[in-house]
Amino acid sequence: MAARIRIAIVALLLFAAYRVPISDLIVYRWWNDANWSHGWLVPFFSLYFLTTLRAKISRVEVRPSWWGLGLLLAALTSYFWFLIILPVGYPRALSIVPAILGVTLLLGGWGILRTVWFSILYLVLAIPLPGGLYFSITFPLRLISTKVASVLTAWITGAHTETSGAVIDYLYNGQEGQLNVEEACSGMRLMMAFFALGLAMSYLGERPAWQRVVLALSCIPIAIICNVIRVTMTGCIHIFEYESWAKGTPHELLGLAMLPIAFGLFALVGFVLKNLVVEEEDQA
Repeated sequence: MAARIRIAIVALLLFAAYRVPISDLIVYRWWNDANWSHGWLVPFFSLYFLTTLRAKISRVEVRPSWWGLGLLLAALTSYFWFLIILPVGYPRALSIVPAILGVTLLLGGWGILRTVWFSILYLVLAIPLPGGLYFSITFPLRLISTKVASVLTAWITGAHTETSGAVIDYLYNGQEGQLNVEEACSGMRLMMAFFALGLAMSYLGERPAWQRVVLALSCIPIAIICNVIRVTMTGCIHIFEYESWAKGTPHELLGLAMLPIAFGLFALVGFVLKNLVVEEEDQA
């Protein structure tokens, strides 16, 4: 009971210290930026991971380590540095993760930390990236989707297509048109949400560690493939002059339709990995 009281007190103090960045830099983006709406699910997944580890945690000896205090102080120093000396929001919000790691090490010790580290680091996926870093990641994805979708659209429809940056110019039956692959179609939204879910599924699956890593990394090319499909379908809709289907609710539904395809590809990768190596029992 005393240990639970200490944990509750430290958790309340930590929340009080990070209340402003949590509300202004994290929750606000979850609420107002569709690219980070998956952030609401990440803390619940993290808590679920902890519940699956309850039996294992109960068997670990609690040996508090003062190294945790050093890690906690380093996280708080980083927080105030990026609050006062160099005001930057993202590292200030990100410092909550090493702060939680420090508290865990301080109160539970190395054994507890080795057991729950993934549940804590998983919270990084809930912290929105800064605008500049977000653009540097999304723009190459937009270019990849644009180039591949341009080739596929011309092959499917017989139109002549050319790309200029993230824009597809097409000529079909004497009619010229243009499709701008906007940032919302860059695949980042799908990739972030699917990567968070895929990483959770990889962690919960009973597989060797290397297979979990491969499954987690496969989320990135799968998200890119799904976005190429989405952009290609949108291009075909424009070429055949059904632009109303590429806006508003139909466009959003098209994006949601990519999730079953993504999980299907994810399951396929898992099936291949499971059957890639067959362990034969030793014969007497």
